[in-house]
Amino acid sequence: MKKLMTMVLITGLLAVSLAACGRETSKTVSESSETTVSVSNDEEREDLSNASFSSAEDDGISASVSTVETEDGKIKTPYGDEARAKVSFNDVDGDGTQDYAIAYEVEDGDLYYGEIDLYLNDELIYTIEDELIIEPGMMKYSDYDGDGEREILFVYYPHVNSMPLDEYVVLKLKNGLWTKMEVPEDGNGSNSFPVHVKYGEEPCTLKISCDGCDKVIDYDAKAHYENLSTDDSYEYYRDEYLRVLNGEGFVKGADYGMVLPWGIWEVDEVMLNEEPCIRALHGIAGAQLERYDTLGNLYIYFRFDEKGQVKIVDMEFFDDLSAETSE
Repeated sequence: MKKLMTMVLITGLLAVSLAACGRETSKTVSESSETTVSVSNDEEREDLSNASFSSAEDDGISASVSTVETEDGKIKTPYGDEARAKVSFNDVDGDGTQDYAIAYEVEDGDLYYGEIDLYLNDELIYTIEDELIIEPGMMKYSDYDGDGEREILFVYYPHVNSMPLDEYVVLKLKNGLWTKMEVPEDGNGSNSFPVHVKYGEEPCTLKISCDGCDKVIDYDAKAHYENLSTDDSYEYYRDEYLRVLNGEGFVKGADYGMVLPWGIWEVDEVMLNEEPCIRALHGIAGAQLERYDTLGNLYIYFRFDEKGQVKIVDMEFFDDLSAETSE
């Protein structure tokens, strides 16, 4: 769950991220252990998107999008106009029936929160509640654990300072009920993975790792700090960038960076070695200055094992100087 106290910070983060995306200098990032899977071309990452957005009045769906009062006294008001409140997806399971989600703002006494009802085959299968207003995003239907049965990936957008970030659920059918599979959550209630950014062998060298993944990414951040130290828009923090460049405070193997607050920035489904994978984008930064020292983007690709546990199959990192992305 995103903490409301971070809401005021998102605008500054987005401005820094957009500035970073505009730089054209390429930076090579290496890995210190053998890569377990190949993710070298766009064909392997072909998006399996099957979602479309349409007005509820055109889709022939029977569920109502009007305000309703539940038996326990809650008042559920569709969020926005009819077309915004109800998002229709293509027939994800191929049975000829359109699948969809309806977003509500719920009034429960003095409490107000967001809710999404998820429908498969015109039947309510799962309800998501969040302390923030939430909107439906994407629905996928694929086998993420290799058991031959398909699961549902549903992505939705909590509104943080009017800007959506990605939350998601993965649902598995068990004994006739769609049940939420366990995914990472940190101590602050964020959905970020347990990522570690530590000093490497020398000043400005960093090692990026994640619990549950054997791969370690080596990143030389020298060009990153040289660029920031000459950028007048970051003049206030120039002494800190120079301190890092000069090796002050360097301790081999010590913690250095962090996943930026608010958790996963983007969730999608991609193909990896001919298997559907879930891809989660994390923003990585130096822990001292956080959003004023955004190092780059870390993409984590994962599936589930036979016990339903998250299984990371690969990671990619693109620093803030690189014009490349995982697309």
